[in-house]
Amino acid sequence: MNDKAKSLGLKNTNFVNATGLDADNHYSTAYDMAIMARELVKHEKILEFSSIYEDYLRKNTENSFWLVNTNKLVKFYSYIDGLKTGFTDNAGYCLTATGKKNNMRLISVVMGEDNTDNRSADTLAMLDYGFNMYYTDIVVSKDKSLGKVDVNLGDKESVDITVTSDISILNNTQENKRNIVYEIDTKNVNAPVKVGDIIGKIKVYEDGKYIYEEDITVMEDIDKANIFKIFIRNLKDILGVKL
Repeated sequence: MNDKAKSLGLKNTNFVNATGLDADNHYSTAYDMAIMARELVKHEKILEFSSIYEDYLRKNTENSFWLVNTNKLVKFYSYIDGLKTGFTDNAGYCLTATGKKNNMRLISVVMGEDNTDNRSADTLAMLDYGFNMYYTDIVVSKDKSLGKVDVNLGDKESVDITVTSDISILNNTQENKRNIVYEIDTKNVNAPVKVGDIIGKIKVYEDGKYIYEEDITVMEDIDKANIFKIFIRNLKDILGVKL
């Protein structure tokens, strides 16, 4: 767990147990919890479970029992679909929550609350503020081609490329839209190459200042060309004609 925390760049988190119970030198911060939540929601399956308010466990068995989600916000607000409540004597009532509206997902973290009502109220206030004050634009969609690159020794001579994840930019509803541009940097691509293989980076700038980058991959798998196809291509290059 500590190795994973370090890999996420968390500087104010240290685990000494897996339960989250109070212990010496066991700590985290609201910021670090938000980063962990951001990593967790990349696995969308988790939201299918954290958005359920109540259900039976071990259905159709003699040991079935009714379980109720301690995050009551998922029952009353359809856009809230997670994520994790907690309580210890030292930490108080805590909630790392997440919700999605208009293709924008927000994460909130509250700690040290006196009771569950305050925990829910403060969480709701932060999420509502975020959704009212901000919106996102997708600068580059992972479903959109950024152009083509040549594939050395590939069954196809070129392939469309795209980002591994959508690049979204946060905008304030009270301000003008941000001035965003990006540049693409790809390396030589050799066959075989598969969707998900990293073949470059896209860097995003605002008013000339670097703000973000994302990996670039291919949009389809390209196998290595057979010897005959390579021979034909070489012959075409030598003769300078289309074959």
